Amino acid sequence: MASRIAGIIDKNGGLRVVVTEGDLHCHVGAGEQLIVLPQTVQEPVPFEDLPDLVKMVEDYINRVA
Repeated sequence: MASRIAGIIDKNGGLRVVVTEGDLHCHVGAGEQLIVLPQTVQEPVPFEDLPDLVKMVEDYINRVA
């Protein structure tokens, strides 16, 4: 099953990336913004692919925000 990808922007402007088959909303705290990408990915994401995954999230957020 494909997992969903999201970026979560915290109240200080920091970004974290979440990949999950489950509910993305449980990863979001008060004052944070959830941005879900249209793409999906297979887990586990290989370690060497993580920088590209983070860059994809950053680029997507910069386009839609």
